[in-house]
Amino acid sequence: MLYILKEAITDHKDACLVTITNSNNASWIGAKAVFVDNGCCFFDQQFPIFLEQSVTEQCTFLLEKGKSKVVEVAVNNLHIEYFVDIFPSPSRLIIAGAGHVCEPVAKLGSMLGFYVTVIDDRAEFANTERFPDVDEVVCEPFLHFFRNAILTSKTYILLLTRGHRFDVLSLQELLYRKEQPAYIGMIGSRRRISGVFEQLKEEFPIERLTQIYTPVGLDIGSETPAEIAVSIMAEILKVKNGKSGESISKNIRPLASLGFKEVDCK
Repeated sequence: MLYILKEAITDHKDACLVTITNSNNASWIGAKAVFVDNGCCFFDQQFPIFLEQSVTEQCTFLLEKGKSKVVEVAVNNLHIEYFVDIFPSPSRLIIAGAGHVCEPVAKLGSMLGFYVTVIDDRAEFANTERFPDVDEVVCEPFLHFFRNAILTSKTYILLLTRGHRFDVLSLQELLYRKEQPAYIGMIGSRRRISGVFEQLKEEFPIERLTQIYTPVGLDIGSETPAEIAVSIMAEILKVKNGKSGESISKNIRPLASLGFKEVDCK
């Protein structure tokens, strides 16, 4: 069971480990199952197969809630108690282009808990010496990587390549894929962006192109690579958490004229 769980985590899939902790059938106690977020359940020989529907429903619910829990089930005068231990996959940040902006972005992404992958086709750029803190460094052509990369609703892709032709190749592969990541961002000047879109609009509807975040990042006046990294990761967090990106103080500052006293709503 544990190798199935490890494989699911390696493939960036949410999973649950289910263990029967109590039952009036002693032979079931300690039996295990693994639920993977693609809907598949895997059971060891002692685990009662009739629990599959219950396990599927409970694991799906608990993964959405983000918490582990003890579940009690009564079936045909049998009492069964099992513990669902959730293993949500981390959000994955894929950075294409290992130039000078990539370094602070990758470091910040790791600090924020993302599984960070850096991809570049140049060995002198794509190496662990330059990126010691990331989870994965891949030296491979962008086209090949994005053709085969695992894409999920937890995948965030950032294009920081060294030229618009690499952006076009990467986006062609990504936009042809049936699986859609949570975010695709592309750095670049207006001229570069215009050139990329001019080529892509012949192959893809405008609705697909407007899903690309470009120019990338929030408008905070970023100039240095570190400032640009903050801007980019702030936008990714905004998308990930479904927030506005506005100042938290926006609705509080007007209360300054009231001396920040609570308003009586009676």
